[in-house]
Order: sequence, then structure tokens, then C-alpha cells
Amino acid sequence: MKYFASVLALALGTTAAFADSYTVTVTNNMTEELFAPIVVTDAANDGALFTMGYVTDAAEAQILTGDPKTVVAAIGMDMVTVAHGEDGPPGVLLAPGKSITFTVDTNATALRVLAMVAPTMVPDNYVTALVDLNAGGITVDLPRFDIGHDEGTKTNSPVAASAGTISFVKN
Repeated sequence: MKYFASVLALALGTTAAFADSYTVTVTNNMTEELFAPIVVTDAANDGALFTMGYVTDAAEAQILTGDPKTVVAAIGMDMVTVAHGEDGPPGVLLAPGKSITFTVDTNATALRVLAMVAPTMVPDNYVTALVDLNAGGITVDLPRFDIGHDEGTKTNSPVAASAGTISFVKN
């Protein structure tokens, strides 16, 4: 399987027949590090991910473990899309220089993207972007952040302007 995507972001209150469909491509532009599974959700769900300069418990769990299950549970299965790569143990990571493509169905006008940077070199880093879908077909950078968990600061700090890219093309 080239990619796995559980396309569950269905219309946020209506049926999928009324949702817009997007082909999404995530590319890891780093030279050595991998992305853990990628979460895409309506930006209206940011409260389930970020709080007062830090991340919520659910987002912290995803950033520290790479497992999106706590974020999915906090937001709701029908409001999240999770996409997996095929690389590294355990075979769900996105390797440097590789891309995955999947579909997102949503009525949202802005989406949040979140993924852990696998801690092979640096712990507690993640990528995230807020994507305005009103632009139609767009590509945005995935900036990298450190949550300061291992340092004890528990503060989101920028690390790199772009560790990857994500593109959305309306189908």
C-alpha cells in the first residue's frame, strides 16, 4: 500500500456529499529525520491541540510518542484525517525526501496539520501549519517547533521555517 489514510474528516456536521474533497501531498524535506503519522483537522479544533503557549495533553502525547490516537480521541474520529508513511520501524513514518498523498473531505475553510518529528536526533519536536483553503490549490511550508518538554520549559519554540511542505488541490 503506497499510503494509508483514514479519511474521516467528513463534513463537520453535514454529510460527505456536501464536503469539498482535496488531494493532499505531504513531503518531508529534512535530510535525516522522519515524520510520524500526520494529522489533519479543521482549524476550529485548535483548542484540542494548543493552549496558552504550549500544547494540550493530547497533542503532547502525539508529539512525544508519534501516536495520534489521543488527538483523534480529543477531537473526534469523524473530524480528523490521519495519514501514514511506510518507512522506519514501525513502518508508518515518512522518510526524508519522500512524499505521501491522500484525500481529505471537509467543509472547513482552514485546516490544521500536525505531525511529530521522530526523535532519532532531537526529542519533542513537531511540524505544524495552518492552511487557508480559500486559496484553492496551495502549497505551504511545515515549520518545525520544539515543545520544550525535555528542557522543562513547556513552551513552543520555532526551530526551522520549513521541515517539509504540504499541498492541497481541490478535486
